[in-house]
Amino acid sequence: MEFEYKAVAKDGQKVTGTRESASQTALARELRDEGLFLVGARDRSVAVKADAGLGGANFFEKLSTSFDFLIKHVSLQEKVVFSRHLGLMIKAGFSLNKALETLTRQTTNKYFASVLKDLNNKVAAGKSFYDAASDYKNVFSPVFISMIQVGESAGKLEETLNLATRHLRREYALRRKIRGALAYPAVVISAMIAVGALMIIFVLPQLATTFSELNIELPLSTKIIFGLSDFIVKFWYLVLALLIAAVYVFYFFTKKTELGRKTVDVMFLKLPIFSDLTKKLNSARLARTLSSLLSGGVPLIEALKITAATLNNFFYRKAVLAAIPEVEKGHTLSSVLARYPHLFPPVVTEMAAVGEETGSLTVILKELARFFENEVSISTKSLSSIVEPIIMIVIGIAVGIFALSIIQPIYSIGTGL
Repeated sequence: MEFEYKAVAKDGQKVTGTRESASQTALARELRDEGLFLVGARDRSVAVKADAGLGGANFFEKLSTSFDFLIKHVSLQEKVVFSRHLGLMIKAGFSLNKALETLTRQTTNKYFASVLKDLNNKVAAGKSFYDAASDYKNVFSPVFISMIQVGESAGKLEETLNLATRHLRREYALRRKIRGALAYPAVVISAMIAVGALMIIFVLPQLATTFSELNIELPLSTKIIFGLSDFIVKFWYLVLALLIAAVYVFYFFTKKTELGRKTVDVMFLKLPIFSDLTKKLNSARLARTLSSLLSGGVPLIEALKITAATLNNFFYRKAVLAAIPEVEKGHTLSSVLARYPHLFPPVVTEMAAVGEETGSLTVILKELARFFENEVSISTKSLSSIVEPIIMIVIGIAVGIFALSIIQPIYSIGTGL
């Protein structure tokens, strides 16, 4: 078959042309032997049909595809699998187009499949993989996109994808540890809310009717609980609307406003239980991201900008952004980070200083990332044992108030008071 192909030389120069070969895989191997990395290729006969507008999707296919965009979410685990498989396929001799086409068919996430299909079309049309991926910043992180840019321009996309896969795996492991630590408190609190709702909706109205028929004087706490139950049962739609509005306002305040983000982030930095975990988590993410970017060939200033965008805590993000102009002036990164002792433990600045002095900053940052990731693992394991007594105390107080409010009138009936 005769192929139209696009390739990249080791010096980053783009090469296009036509060549006869048995398959795309064989073409990729032939070009690799000549020092070229195959970006995309297509059969000339198919290309002519495509240019003529033949083989388009029918109306129903387009209609069904449009619903795929209703849920625009790609999990981190899916991104790890994508990065790993893409690197393996390119290593095996697949062209970028062929690899993207194969992964499009394999993924079970319909939205992600539509993204990969669009990436494949854009690459086939002559767009670089970096430019195509940049159009989907809601799917691909700034770290992944920057590493793709460096790898593609240097003709080392396979090596860069392997590095990106390792970075994504570490990030996925960190998230799993945090979610695992919060799972138990979330389940207990959810169960407590569910039981409380059942009591308010089904049990309390019957008790209120019984006490009303007995015509006894109720304590103030009992009247408040019965009144709350009666209001929820009669105006449940209003209560539901208020809850939805409250959740939305809280989400908007904490996610969309700078004051809200600052408030939440400062709470995590000041609360005794979460302060140490927050510092370790952000230090691990800073070291891991910066190490991955520098290993991939991203310049330090650009790496700092991208790293700042990946940090969730406002104050850590602000500290890294403030370090950029200082590093541009010639100051060392360690000396700038040392100005924020309330954010970065001494081990971060001291180890970074050693790395800068010995020219091994990337290696030192990688070791720092491993150290803090292990510390996060230890902290998350002990978090549940710390939070559990606090939850039990809160539940005990709530149950005690509720029980006292119900038992007191019953006791009064039994004693005849």
